[in-house]
Amino acid sequence: MGLFDRIAAKATPYEDDYDEFDGEYEEYDAEEYYEDEPEVSSLQPVASAPEVARIVTVWVSSYNDTETFAREFRSGLPIVLNLSEAEDTQRRRIIDFALGLTFGLEGVFSHISDDVFLLTPRSVKIETHGSDTQHYFN
Repeated sequence: MGLFDRIAAKATPYEDDYDEFDGEYEEYDAEEYYEDEPEVSSLQPVASAPEVARIVTVWVSSYNDTETFAREFRSGLPIVLNLSEAEDTQRRRIIDFALGLTFGLEGVFSHISDDVFLLTPRSVKIETHGSDTQHYFN
């Protein structure tokens, strides 16, 4: 017996596995069948993500202070990161950390000005209004 024959023998159902249909169904009255139908409640909208009630603003001057905003961002809050007091070497490390944090949590890192950045969690969407000029936040 070849490999294919052994597989086919194992995959083929046995006749004993099926009940023979004797051709008889029980009659039922459609009105009786639907008599005990439960009441259906109206559709309710699913609650969407809650509105942001708080935005955290932090002034970070050294890499050692990154934990102050990282914990808040991990809990789902948007962060305004002000680096106006940071030296250039520290600034690069802080920005690299913030970029990794937002990427790892699927957020958005936005450049607002030379010293200010916005870290937006995945659950918060950014909208702009009032200007036809395109703004590049991502």
